[in-house]
Amino acid sequence: MSSILSSIDVMLQDGFMYAILAMGYYVSYTILDFPDLTVEGTVLSGGVAFGLLVRAGVNPWLALVVSFLVGFAFGALTGFLHVKLGIRPLLCGILVSTALISINLVITVVGMGGTWAGDGALSTIELGRSVPTLLRTFPANLLPTDFYGFNVQRLVTFFFIALVCKFLLDAYLKTKNGLLLRAAGSNSQYVTMLAKDQRVCKVLGLAIGNGYAAVSGALIVQSRGNVNQGMGIGMVVIGLASLIIGLSLFGKVRFMKSTTAVILGSVIYQACLGLATLLGVPSAYNKIIMAVLFTLALVGSSALKKGAEKNA
Repeated sequence: MSSILSSIDVMLQDGFMYAILAMGYYVSYTILDFPDLTVEGTVLSGGVAFGLLVRAGVNPWLALVVSFLVGFAFGALTGFLHVKLGIRPLLCGILVSTALISINLVITVVGMGGTWAGDGALSTIELGRSVPTLLRTFPANLLPTDFYGFNVQRLVTFFFIALVCKFLLDAYLKTKNGLLLRAAGSNSQYVTMLAKDQRVCKVLGLAIGNGYAAVSGALIVQSRGNVNQGMGIGMVVIGLASLIIGLSLFGKVRFMKSTTAVILGSVIYQACLGLATLLGVPSAYNKIIMAVLFTLALVGSSALKKGAEKNA
């Protein structure tokens, strides 16, 4: 029984952690209709920034904000490549995420006291017990670490951060700039008619989406206790699958906001992965399971849309 409760705890933690990534993808993919691959780089960038800053003694909550700003900057770069240089969306994401492979590695090595000569031993950032992480500072340190198999400290902290991100995004989308952002994705000509530059809206939307991805990366580092250079691999699948599952299952619920649906979708997606682990499926098959779940989410979403069109 305790192992089941512990598995549920991990599912919820991962669900809230990746829900922030999925909310970022909600902005870029759903609102702007921009298939952004930059997140595979910005998730790691956020983790690297968070890891280096907390090791240097910076307040972890401030480090979380800096992680957002780092992702925001690289997301804006992707937007700049698209709107100013006319590069296609997929290629923009590939270019920036590819460049970030080297950038993240160099910053990590230099930040750990190595040199650009390529000291591979310093390519990983470890958060030791002396590092003041989110869970070791106020107010998270006031919460119990174990309660009937649940790590209340980590679970509540991740839920709180996901909730703050949700409310901030909801509030922003209600503002004038937020409404223009929505319009830029669905009807860019309307934005132009209002004498507004829809290109600026796209850059801002991509910046916000990648900022959220970077925050998710920071929480992944908090959860794992280290920064691994392969951490961003597969993040596009996780974000999109969580997004599609949430909007497919709960998107038609009138009283539920899309951001809430995305959070639930992330929890369900992680629950499916956790269930596979409970059934004894080796972790080596995780990427295959992720791909299968993503495919099912896409097929299910397409079927629901066709059914809705027939009923209409």
